[in-house]
Amino acid sequence: MSEKPARLWRYCPRNGALLWKIMFLEPDLVVCENRLEETNKTFFTCLLLQSGKEVLKDFTLEERVGKPVPECCMTGLETARGNLFYIHGYQDNSPEHAGIWAVDPIKASVVWAMPVAAFVANLEAGMLVYSAGSFAGFPERSYMLLDCMTGEVIDTIGEDAQRANALRRESLSDEEIQKVLLPGVPEPGCSIPGLSGDGFGEYIEHDGGLVTVIHTPGKGGEGFDATIRGYRKGSMVYEDILAAGTAVPCVNYFLLRGVTLYYIRNMNELISVRL
Repeated sequence: MSEKPARLWRYCPRNGALLWKIMFLEPDLVVCENRLEETNKTFFTCLLLQSGKEVLKDFTLEERVGKPVPECCMTGLETARGNLFYIHGYQDNSPEHAGIWAVDPIKASVVWAMPVAAFVANLEAGMLVYSAGSFAGFPERSYMLLDCMTGEVIDTIGEDAQRANALRRESLSDEEIQKVLLPGVPEPGCSIPGLSGDGFGEYIEHDGGLVTVIHTPGKGGEGFDATIRGYRKGSMVYEDILAAGTAVPCVNYFLLRGVTLYYIRNMNELISVRL
């Protein structure tokens, strides 16, 4: 950690949208999934990591491809590989994901799409997906391994669930791919600075530094508040209000990537701090 942590930039999605999820792309981008609560519409923005400058603004899948993504269908951020991010839709009346659209944020275009497939896992060799079908009235899944950059089928696995599960056990997590550290919770009996007393806490320790978030009941017992702090050698060097009066605790709303802290404040503001 440097002597004086400095806030690099901040980003707020437009139209009062909630900042739902972020992921990192090569070489130096972060993609934000923004969601409008009243309509469940989603749009995506890409920012430069060093400056926060927008290189992709309010991208929506409906505007780019229309059908078969229904206008009323909610989409989400599935994963990221290399310089692409991937959007999913949902099965009808179900939380299960359906469809994969690979987006190049610099070109603001869909590079490839497979609306009939669903993401399973990232592998060293590619992306494991399945297409849903039925045989004799029973549901079945047919698995494929795709090239992440082109969407071309590398290997057809078919209905071999045993092999598909074996491949899934070799999967790469988003944290590995994007080189990020996510928060954990203290083990019973483990003492973490700033996490004692009322409420419950999360923390990330890395390279001699510590970042904590403590969640406490809001003022008057309404909602939840959260405070984020950065420490070096036991001394607090950074502090901010992560959330105030939210209906549910804002858990897992911060991460570290290298020496940079990213956190979502009040559910609609992304802040970058170099620690």
